[in-house]
Amino acid sequence: MNEEANATIKQMNAHLSQFREMSHRAKSRIERLAELSMIIEDETKQKAFADRVSELFSISNQFEEKLESLIHDYELERNRIKNES
Repeated sequence: MNEEANATIKQMNAHLSQFREMSHRAKSRIERLAELSMIIEDETKQKAFADRVSELFSISNQFEEKLESLIHDYELERNRIKNES
């Protein structure tokens, strides 16, 4: 493996690590939003606020899906570079 490819792969691995950490945190937030939505609607009967939390849940879920797609594609590119060198 040449030095340039090795340096690129090393950088990509660092980026992937950061993306995975973001994904982990996003999943935790999504789980908490789902819990809060149910609590607000079921226990406090505040449907308007529960709807707003549900909207945030949806946005967060979309973010997580796009982040997972990015991680997958970035891993494929890293692997391609690794296999070519």
